[in-house]
Amino acid sequence: MGSGLSFIFIPLFLYVSLVVILCVKIADNTSWKMGWLFAAALIFFPAGLLTVVGMYESGAW
Repeated sequence: MGSGLSFIFIPLFLYVSLVVILCVKIADNTSWKMGWLFAAALIFFPAGLLTVVGMYESGAW
């Protein structure tokens, strides 16, 4: 029981870790605003997409 959560949180942790490193490098080369823009887009767009697809597949829409 509970091992299914590891299939979600381990890849999510790795993805967010790599995105944070990428966004910090972007912010170092441009500005902190551009780093936050990339961070918001790279983290929230896939999360929103997975939420919408999950809701569609479950019949909520």
